[in-house]
Amino acid sequence: MPMLAKARSFLRNLFSSRRVDTDLDQEIHAHLEMLIEEKISAGMTREDARRVSLIELGGMEQVKERVREVRIGTWLQSVVADCRYGVRQLRKNPTFSAVAVATLALAIGANTVVFCVLNSLILRPLNVPRSDSLYAIQRVSDYSGRQSYPGYLELRDRNRSFEDLVV
Repeated sequence: MPMLAKARSFLRNLFSSRRVDTDLDQEIHAHLEMLIEEKISAGMTREDARRVSLIELGGMEQVKERVREVRIGTWLQSVVADCRYGVRQLRKNPTFSAVAVATLALAIGANTVVFCVLNSLILRPLNVPRSDSLYAIQRVSDYSGRQSYPGYLELRDRNRSFEDLVV
C-alpha cells in the first residue's frame, strides 16, 4: 500500500471512526446479501441460505472485530483508551496517586544525579589539552600505599621528563 494511502487511511480511521464503522457494517451486510443470493440461486430457501451464509461468514460481529484489529491506527485508539482508564483509576485514589507521583519524581531525580556524576567522572574524557599525553606514575613510598606530600615535592623538584605533576 502506498504511503499516501496509508496516511489517508490512518487519518480516516482516527478522526471519523463512526463513519468507518458504518461503512464496515454496510459492506459486511452487502457481502452477506451476496452470499445469500448465491445460495438461493443454488436452490436453497431464503432462511436456509441466510443461516448457511452466516455460518460461512463466521458471524457479523466476529468479522467486524477481525477487521478492526488489522485496521491502521487501532493501536493509537487503544493507547488513548488505556490512558483514559489509567487517569480514571488515579482519580479514584488520590493518596495512591500522590505517592506514585512522588516516588517517580524521586526515582527520576536520583537517576539524573547518578548519571550526571558518572558522566562527568567516568564517561567524558578529561578536559585538558593533549589528554593523550597524560601519564600516571605510581611510586612505592611506604606500606600504606599513600604518597606523602614531601615525597611529591621531591618528585616535582627532580622532574626532568614531564611538563608538570599533579597529585
